[in-house]
Amino acid sequence: MFAPVALLAALPVLASLWKQAPCLDRGWGGQEPFWRFCYSDLAVSTQTTGAFRGLTAWLGGEVPLDHPPLTAALVSTVAGLGPGGDPVVTQRWVLGVWALLSVAALVLIAWWVRDVGPRGALDARHVVLAPVAALTLLLSPDLLGVTLATGGLWAWSRRHPALAGSLLGAGLLARTYPGLLLVVVAAMAWRTGRERDLVRVAAGAVTTAAVVAVPLLLLRPELLTRSWGLWADSLAGLGSVWYVPTLAGSPWPAGVLTAVAVLGVVVAVGLGALLVLGSPSVPRIGAAALVVVAVVLVSGKSFPVQASLWLVPLVALAGLRWRDHLVWALAEAVHFVAVWLYLGGLADPDRSLPAGWYALALLGRVGAVTHLAVRAWQTATREDPRRI
Repeated sequence: MFAPVALLAALPVLASLWKQAPCLDRGWGGQEPFWRFCYSDLAVSTQTTGAFRGLTAWLGGEVPLDHPPLTAALVSTVAGLGPGGDPVVTQRWVLGVWALLSVAALVLIAWWVRDVGPRGALDARHVVLAPVAALTLLLSPDLLGVTLATGGLWAWSRRHPALAGSLLGAGLLARTYPGLLLVVVAAMAWRTGRERDLVRVAAGAVTTAAVVAVPLLLLRPELLTRSWGLWADSLAGLGSVWYVPTLAGSPWPAGVLTAVAVLGVVVAVGLGALLVLGSPSVPRIGAAALVVVAVVLVSGKSFPVQASLWLVPLVALAGLRWRDHLVWALAEAVHFVAVWLYLGGLADPDRSLPAGWYALALLGRVGAVTHLAVRAWQTATREDPRRI
């Protein structure tokens, strides 16, 4: 029965709300949210970017949200429907609405995981009981892209190629990484003899992307390109292995980091193709997707706390064991505590977590994500040949 699993979807959301309690009470200003582990970019950006002015203001270029267009449009819409007036009241409204949307999204993702492949082959509890989901759901609006990406993989596995393309195309405009999954789908199509379906995948992706992108290009192109432009010019960010030189006082130039990140994408795609095309039997699409996304995350210019949410449904779709999941979750929890203590102490060096300790937590998290990719690879190449 799926109903008990669906009911469990409220647990990580309730845990996220409990974690946000100090900020829900006192607001998200100053350094206290870091010390109380309740900082939320979703709440803070509502005020700092003027997202409370709504979708019309975003379309007019007055709301500089650093998100891809679909995510920015959703955030500005939700914030614009808020009560207005007191900024903290609006921020509470945004997090409350997002919590409700998160429950619905987790139920949908869990159902998709359960519906992929033979009954009982995959454990949807990896989604609804994920500790990482409890840590990250209310940090940012990344869940929109995660939901669309998971739906795309489900649609492909259930032989709905046009729908798969549409969902992944929409996902690309909500969070960039679903574009990588289009490459994984192409490799799976080649391996399983479904090359003709790729035309429908491509048509669905291009059509959906065009419906969103073309009006924005005509109206205000920077709404479409802002987040990617900011990425290209950015230095190493928190969570990235390339942030370790910054901690040591020798940050790498943005151009070098961009080149390394692009190389990481190339390596990730190559490894995904090798896994799909070179395995003795057809691997699970979730395993290939997990390898690709994990490599991009650990080699990228930044690896923020909320980006770990991308991996939650992929761990389930890859068929990994709970032992592997919990080892990763522990590393994420340690890094979660360390990053806020490090940031909270930047304004007060006497209270700061030493940079060396933060670097250790950062590297432990990167190692845990790498472990997930290795386990996905091992599982995919030695399991029973019945695949999704």
